[in-house]
Amino acid sequence: MGVRSIRAARRPLDAVVDAVPSKSVTHRALVAAALASGPTELHGALDADDTRASLEGLAALGVGVARQADRWIVHGCGGRVRGGGSVALGESGTSLRFLLALAALGAAPSRLDGAGRLRQRPLRELADALVGLGGEVRLDPSSGGLPALAGGRPPRGGLVRLDGSRSSQFASALLLIGARLPSGLDLSLAPPVVSLPYVQLTADVLGDFGVRIEPQAELRWRVPAQDFPGRSYSVEGDHSSASYFLAAACLAGGRVRVRGIDPQSRQPDARIGDVLEQLGCEIRRGADWIEVRGSGRVPPFDLDSGDAPDLVPTLAALGLFADGPCAIRRVAHLRHKESDRLERLAANLRQLGRPATAESDRLVIGPAPPRLVPARVVTESDHRIAMAFAIAGLRLDGVSVDDPACVSKSNPRFWSQFETLEAPR
Repeated sequence: MGVRSIRAARRPLDAVVDAVPSKSVTHRALVAAALASGPTELHGALDADDTRASLEGLAALGVGVARQADRWIVHGCGGRVRGGGSVALGESGTSLRFLLALAALGAAPSRLDGAGRLRQRPLRELADALVGLGGEVRLDPSSGGLPALAGGRPPRGGLVRLDGSRSSQFASALLLIGARLPSGLDLSLAPPVVSLPYVQLTADVLGDFGVRIEPQAELRWRVPAQDFPGRSYSVEGDHSSASYFLAAACLAGGRVRVRGIDPQSRQPDARIGDVLEQLGCEIRRGADWIEVRGSGRVPPFDLDSGDAPDLVPTLAALGLFADGPCAIRRVAHLRHKESDRLERLAANLRQLGRPATAESDRLVIGPAPPRLVPARVVTESDHRIAMAFAIAGLRLDGVSVDDPACVSKSNPRFWSQFETLEAPR
């Protein structure tokens, strides 16, 4: 798919969008299912580039998997990972962290590698933690990252303390394997901690599989060694993908309802409704839907998004049209995503005519200019930048996205859903 030009909405929006399944939950459920005893049927799993990398990675590690039209089946290995395979991770950072921990359980070493910026993603803290627990992990000596070898001497478990300022996925990866460590896991995080709700989401998914996790303090958990069975598991809708469509009503005015999401979800990005309400939108919630009604006006805002980093591109798109200066704080970890997301967001805002600066841990958006300038958005193949600035194009005619196909990383249906917004009924 070549460059995609966005057509501004010709009148206030009036749309209903069905949520895609949660990427975060699908990744976690896949690894939990792989370590369970017996088969798990995953219903409604997200079928996207990143989650397929995790599913296929399980197969490379010796876990039996099958992808059917209405479900994914994972034949849990009961914690006895064969290993010895070659794992192709694509550009999935979550797959990298989770499958490195899973590969460390392997009886034989496995090789893990990826593409694009994945070779630059932080990995050392997790590798050191696995080695400290008795495992075997070797990173590329020149980069300290991929390609990596893991397994051959499964970790025994014990006490580990992680720096919480870089990525919550290190903690989640360890929690996912904790029940299968002979000595269990005693995990603590050193503050400051980013994206902490994602660690709780991991604990929630494990709890759904019957894994007992014992909170010891706010930033400390104990996971005893234990067995747990496979099961039938349904993946909830994705609040991260929903955020773009809900924000569209704020930007372009009108009404957008997203169906198939739980308003009470523990997903960090479920806070988008509260954020839009703070910005003056009317929010309605049902048992499995959220609806936003907006006027098209965006007031200035100053928000801490350290616990919900995937919302930052959505917030940046809102900031493009805000009446005054804005700031999005505690987001230094965005520099280690598919792109240097913090710098790329600032550059695209400036390209469209809005002053913006990527500081050490925040995105600062300057005063509203006399007029914005239609331009081509450079995504650097970052799916969240593509989706966020597509929504901006509903308000500013002439915006285009240079790599629209990159949305397949998390939502292959994005553009067909987006078309219902471009031409509201």
